[in-house]
Amino acid sequence: MLHYSVLPYFIAFAALVFVFRSMLRHRAERHLGSWLLGWTFLFLHFAAQLLNVSDGVWGMGIATVSLLSLDLAGIAFIRAASRFDLLVAQSTLLTIWATALMAYSTLTIWGVERALPYYVTVAVMAASITALNYRVRARRSARDNIFSCMIGLALPVLLAGLIPGNQMGYGINATISWLYLVAGIRYWQRFEQKSTGVLTAVLGFVVAAATFPVGLLIEQMYLPHLKLDAAVRNIPKLIIAVGVLLTFLEEEIERTEHMALHDVLTGLPNRRLLEDRLENMLERAERNQVRAAVLMVDLNGFKQINDMYGHAVGDEFLREAALRLGSVVRKADTLARTGGDEFTVLVSDIAQPNGAEILVQKLQQVLDQPIPVRDLKLLVSGSIGVALYPDDGKTANELRAIADANMYQAKRDAKTLSTSPSAGSSSVVLPSAKTRWV
Repeated sequence: MLHYSVLPYFIAFAALVFVFRSMLRHRAERHLGSWLLGWTFLFLHFAAQLLNVSDGVWGMGIATVSLLSLDLAGIAFIRAASRFDLLVAQSTLLTIWATALMAYSTLTIWGVERALPYYVTVAVMAASITALNYRVRARRSARDNIFSCMIGLALPVLLAGLIPGNQMGYGINATISWLYLVAGIRYWQRFEQKSTGVLTAVLGFVVAAATFPVGLLIEQMYLPHLKLDAAVRNIPKLIIAVGVLLTFLEEEIERTEHMALHDVLTGLPNRRLLEDRLENMLERAERNQVRAAVLMVDLNGFKQINDMYGHAVGDEFLREAALRLGSVVRKADTLARTGGDEFTVLVSDIAQPNGAEILVQKLQQVLDQPIPVRDLKLLVSGSIGVALYPDDGKTANELRAIADANMYQAKRDAKTLSTSPSAGSSSVVLPSAKTRWV
């Protein structure tokens, strides 16, 4: 006979498995795969509960599958919520730890009374989690290392403390609570911005972790006749699912907005975002009575690189060129890609009379250095046009037009070589950078 009260959860987590499997086909990410594993194990947990078999060997087997699925779901959630790919970096140690954890639960489910097997599993858990934390210590701060060691050893210490009083049965619920608590902590630490989705998921993890100790406290101290229904313990899992899905939705919206405002190849602001920042820069310059500048940079000879070595090399060259230009632009300023081989720099709050000229010299210096791409060393020149606010114009259109005209004048003034490099050369040598001022 089926346990129909579990059916809604069985259907809900079957749907979650389907949703995350579909998401994983479109975005092959480790975190998505770990979430899919977690929902799959919860689906197996509810599938075992749905069968409603409690007697005999079959009943013990189904109970084992049900509870071990909860353990495995918690482990998958910790992996999904973590900032580091510990399963890949230290898969052996994590497997040993997970095996020992599940062995403790299995011994408890099957009613093993001898203390030695429990102590062995607890010792293996403590040793493996300590070794794992030691292996990854260089990737974390000292504070995080101390916290990870403390919370990692808390579970085996707690489980060991239950053995002398023959209270290992509490260890199953304590393990599940610990897994959800650690997953919630790691999920909180993973995101710098605490969005609604993150807060909802963390709330679900915390409530799921608290159901066992709170239920135990109520039953033994305050209301002995009151027991938490299974449905109450299952609701936090749905809250976690809502929070995680909401987090993915928020990330997708943020990614879409970023793609709409940034160049796909270089990651720099595109023309749309540049226009918005240009208007803001001019408003701020007018309000604060400071100078600003618009610089247009064109890479002379980039077409030859594309023709000679192909678009793949050209794309890599542009990405590296963007990084070099960005290395000399202040964080308060803007470097944008506004064309195939054209970049625009917005320089705000110019304090020195020759502030823009200094930046132009720096841009020229980085463009004068060869850019290694694969086995090539490619060298281009840059034509730079400059327009100053308020000297050359006070509106965005005026500054753009003057900077663009000066850039093309610089291109016309640039010296050209009498011979072109052959297709087999490892370097493309083009004219030195020229700057056109008003």
